[in-house]
Amino acid sequence: MPTIRFTTSDREVTFPDGDEVNLLRVAIRNDCGIPFKCASGNCGTDRVRVEAGSEHCVPPRRRERDRLGDLLGHGYRLACQTYVVGDVTVAWDPDQTEMELGSRAIDRLKQVWLTREDTA
Repeated sequence: MPTIRFTTSDREVTFPDGDEVNLLRVAIRNDCGIPFKCASGNCGTDRVRVEAGSEHCVPPRRRERDRLGDLLGHGYRLACQTYVVGDVTVAWDPDQTEMELGSRAIDRLKQVWLTREDTA
């Protein structure tokens, strides 16, 4: 089974072979600590660096390319826009925090993401 390693939070999560899973959704479901705000690729709050396994990430879509620009070439991705199909290791700046939203808004976003399927 493929593994996603979240080095900043020292967590590992496995998922079934053959699945294409969303990085942020897996992180939320397993309390891995990736900060986020909009979960739609607009804010850039969930920026992570792929330390290993970038070949197992689905290529970035337009929204992610527009938001990250040259950072893509340095291994950065948006967790909400990144789907993985194999072993990857990601990290983020430990000082990076969720943008200020009311706790009710964050709870609503998490609930939406927790009820969706992991696969694309």
